[in-house]
Amino acid sequence: MVNKITKQLVIAKASHVLSSPRKTNLVLKAIVGRPALLAIKQLTVNTKRAGKPIIQLIQQAVGNAVSQFQASPDSLIIDSAFATKGRVLKRAHIGGRGRTKPYERTTSHLTLSVRIPSTKVSTPVIARSKGDAAIPAIEEPKSVKKVSTTKKVIKPTNKSK
Repeated sequence: MVNKITKQLVIAKASHVLSSPRKTNLVLKAIVGRPALLAIKQLTVNTKRAGKPIIQLIQQAVGNAVSQFQASPDSLIIDSAFATKGRVLKRAHIGGRGRTKPYERTTSHLTLSVRIPSTKVSTPVIARSKGDAAIPAIEEPKSVKKVSTTKKVIKPTNKSK
């Protein structure tokens, strides 16, 4: 596991985790934007196999943030987390009649960054009259192109010889 520390983020990495990146990213997407300790609690009750290495990675990133920047573990927020494709181990099952059935054990590389609370992300604010409180700006949703969902049915023809 490799660590990189920048001004606002503490980045922790894990290599060759025995889980496919597609399955691991499902778990990682659920914890992005959450406080680190709350994410650990959420992952302890998760039934996915990728949860255990992700918990270890979060604990490593939190420990590094506490030791390097004296940050409070309660206030750390998971900024980004993703999994990329790692080495693929090729294996085979023994089949009937002396055959082999190949399969692949996919691995993934995990990258997780924890944001230190002293760095705030600025959001645009709408200014109102003097007595009203400032309200954060909300972006307008983009127009979505609608696609036809009807299916074309092809009837079979009876051409017999």
